[in-house]
Amino acid sequence: MKTLLLADPMPAGWFNTAVRSLAPDVPLTDYRRDMTDAELADIDVVLGWRFPPGVAGRLPRLKWVCSVAAGVEKLLVPDLAPQVPVTRIVDAEQADGIAQFVATMALRHVRQLPLYEAQQLRREWTRMPVAAVRSRVAVLGMGTMGGAVARLLAAVGFDLRGWSRSSGGPLDAVLAASNIVVCALPLTPQTDGLLDARAFALMPRGGYVINIARGAHVVETDLIDAVRSGHLAGAALDVQRHEPMAADDPLWAVPGITITPHIAAQSSAATIATQFVEGLRCLQRGESPPNLVDRVRGY
Repeated sequence: MKTLLLADPMPAGWFNTAVRSLAPDVPLTDYRRDMTDAELADIDVVLGWRFPPGVAGRLPRLKWVCSVAAGVEKLLVPDLAPQVPVTRIVDAEQADGIAQFVATMALRHVRQLPLYEAQQLRREWTRMPVAAVRSRVAVLGMGTMGGAVARLLAAVGFDLRGWSRSSGGPLDAVLAASNIVVCALPLTPQTDGLLDARAFALMPRGGYVINIARGAHVVETDLIDAVRSGHLAGAALDVQRHEPMAADDPLWAVPGITITPHIAAQSSAATIATQFVEGLRCLQRGESPPNLVDRVRGY
């Protein structure tokens, strides 16, 4: 089966080498913007991050789309034929890495490390009252990633509550009771812009937001307003609505908001290649590949 690699923004060679090391017999084609309809006509499988506009509708033989990430929203485009199965990568090691990132940012906030970093720059040696961390944290989204985040935060002393669309009670009540809100939700039409001015107003004064899911979950102008007004203490955003962020993006310059360039964790090329080849062999045997996505729900 001929596979089209949609690697952008990652280098195609990263996936190419990993897949060929496991399955040198698999024909791999790197996507080019100038590819003709004839070149796309014999593509059976897509392995990638996102569809360029119009490409999905030009793949008449497409039998399977494999996302190189846990999120699939950039592949669920309108012109993708409805019968084509879509799968995602499930990586426990990536989940652990994301959990470590969240714990780092949560502890940095509650232990007031930015305050002491500022004191150091002023060469000021001043002690503040401190106690063991017992802050109330809500983890929105309790899948593989959210579950790992919740377990690690609980292990270091936070008071945890998980929330998902199917469990956890009314979201308004969860937000109102949480000093820290961690977003680990899939991006769907229902969760796009979920963390907005209304959500921030429900949080206690001095609250903190950590987003390791997708940038579109947060209405960034509302977050900036909530932090600058003093209602929220700040946020840690590993994902942003526009990636890469422009140099003049207002998020860069808001005291209390920490920006990282989508580096909380990444699946290794070896993990992606292993799960892709396993799925490909399933497809060749007439079986469904693992980790199927519900295209209606978006995850």
